[in-house]
Amino acid sequence: MINKAKVVNSHLNLGESFYHIATPAKFPNHILRFRNDRAAKLLDLDHLSDNQWVKFFGKFAKLPGINHEPMALKYHGHQFGYYNPDLGDGRGFLLAQFLDKNNVLWDLGTKGSGQTKYSRGGDGRLTLKGAVRELLATEFLTSLGVPTSQTFSIIETAEELQRNDEPSPTRSAVLVRRSSSHIRIGTFQRLKYFNEYDNIALLLNHLSENYFTNIKPQKNIKSLAENIFLESVKRISESIGRIIISGFVHGVLNTDNFNITGEVFDYGPWRFIEFADSSFTAAYFDNYGRYSFGRQPEAALWALTQLGKSLDGFIDEKTIIETLNQFSKYFHESLKKHFCWRMGIQDIDSKNLNEIITILLNESEKNKIDYADTFYDFYGGRDSIIDCIKTNYGKKYKINKFSKIVDILKETLPAQGVLEKKSQIDNNRQNLLIGEVENIWREIDQNDNWELLYEKINNIRKLGYLLESEKLVYL
Repeated sequence: MINKAKVVNSHLNLGESFYHIATPAKFPNHILRFRNDRAAKLLDLDHLSDNQWVKFFGKFAKLPGINHEPMALKYHGHQFGYYNPDLGDGRGFLLAQFLDKNNVLWDLGTKGSGQTKYSRGGDGRLTLKGAVRELLATEFLTSLGVPTSQTFSIIETAEELQRNDEPSPTRSAVLVRRSSSHIRIGTFQRLKYFNEYDNIALLLNHLSENYFTNIKPQKNIKSLAENIFLESVKRISESIGRIIISGFVHGVLNTDNFNITGEVFDYGPWRFIEFADSSFTAAYFDNYGRYSFGRQPEAALWALTQLGKSLDGFIDEKTIIETLNQFSKYFHESLKKHFCWRMGIQDIDSKNLNEIITILLNESEKNKIDYADTFYDFYGGRDSIIDCIKTNYGKKYKINKFSKIVDILKETLPAQGVLEKKSQIDNNRQNLLIGEVENIWREIDQNDNWELLYEKINNIRKLGYLLESEKLVYL
């Protein structure tokens, strides 16, 4: 028997303390630019015609089985360390939820779908460039094994938008993302802010029933809160470890951008690093480097600390501190495991890995050692490294302190099956530096040429196939 995906109304059942009903914008035109049939297949939506797709994800007709209007979710959060009680979905809403063919719950949420109660004077729109950038980020992170939302749909909407960080007027779009949840750390912060402890308990049970299904249902709400808090610490630390190895800088790791289930989502001024530089920032307005590349683990721990504070009516202070103290262990486990995965090796000593990362952070920029190329050059460990350093190209790795990295990795053994794929990966090396992103956008903006974007997505997905990233992230 083949299981079928089905619509559910899970978030609706939490009640109006968790959302406001939103009215979608009506756009002048709808041009379908991207549909993610890989993600849609799990939801039994890949059969939709393009016209049907636009009907549901651009004009927001109700999908069959949906019992609610679009819901703008309520949450608060810290933004660059300052608490903001005026947040909430200001240009998006929860459109629908599905149990997929494997009985896993997914959200379909929008971005750029119009003003809501929380727009705070904004126009509720998304630029087409912002949509394209989010698509690129989610696709590349997925191929690099990082749990992330999936860009489900991009529809250009034929409005002219004014923005202070883009040449304006600029083109508009509405995006739909598929995510494992839109419940944020900031969701709990809002409930704590209003002393809605009954709703915190309701949300904890909701998470246990729908998202943390590995946690057995418990009548004792305090025990449930402890287990969910620990699980969030594990999942977020796991994601941050993978982010660091992928060379990604989210840019705005405010508490409203942390999904409680550990997924990374909501991409604005992101970057992938060219050289390993702990102080590299993605957001031009991050004046003090709060969310720089090297401080992302610190930002995650800080955000989790705010989650702990939101749960202090259910968890005692000692347990909160003990749970937070486990972040470092889980983060370093993730760092090591994902380094080995991306390097295509069986294992590495933690002390040696720390030395490699220290050398990369201190030496790669001054010696112009490309971060991503290091993983491609040395993919498969010992034999790949020996072959690389024999070439004129590989001589750069033998200078200064980089020779220590070579010495360490020459002792590593290839993971099963990686050497057979080495040449294919070499022929499909992918990175996503800002210059390439801007070039892709320039072709779209000036020439309405989408071929570079579609070609990049295909190549990124091919890399993910070769790396077998589907074993790490759920596609």
